[in-house]
Amino acid sequence: MNDINDNTDLPLAEQVYRHLLQDIRDGDYSPGERIKEAVVAKTLGLSRTPVREAIRRLQSEGRVIIEPQRGAVVAELDRLEISELYSLRKEIEGVAARFAAQHASDLEIEHLEAILENAHSKKTNLRSFNQKNWDLHQAIFYAAKNRYLLKIYDALKDDLAFMRGEKYIPEDRPDALYQEHKAIVDAIRARNPEGAEAAAKAHIDNSYRIHLRISFDS
Repeated sequence: MNDINDNTDLPLAEQVYRHLLQDIRDGDYSPGERIKEAVVAKTLGLSRTPVREAIRRLQSEGRVIIEPQRGAVVAELDRLEISELYSLRKEIEGVAARFAAQHASDLEIEHLEAILENAHSKKTNLRSFNQKNWDLHQAIFYAAKNRYLLKIYDALKDDLAFMRGEKYIPEDRPDALYQEHKAIVDAIRARNPEGAEAAAKAHIDNSYRIHLRISFDS
């Protein structure tokens, strides 16, 4: 979790809200995971009052729900929301991969390959692995070099955060993820727009199936 900045003029509740929101976006809190008011307050060196106010604001925005016996929990998407978001994500990620194959510099492609290999290092824990995989997706959007596509991605970031929990990576998923991501990066390296787009869309389809299975079939 980030530290509160003593030099800002923002109210403490606003600072806590921004930090918790960023933690959700960064995957420090996953969908379905508790946000413990007392722990946040202790970590930030604050009273529980601004933390409580920040959590209430997140609740009002639908990012957090309050569950009996558990308290504040990061919200999870329902079946329709998952379907709609994956449908849109499939299209924009396909376009991003296509554009990256056309416009990425050699250095950007090397960066994609480095993220991929680093994510699958034996020293990487599951939370770090999850974050690095999302870093790869973001890097592809930047490599696409289309400001309007990037605006769409930025607008969806908060909603995409609800897809990035560690629980959506079952034990048998990392090896398949590597192959799916490698297919995308290899097609970008080969300057193959059609192949990159197809690989990206296939990856999103697989992720969608697994998300549904974990959320509703277990």
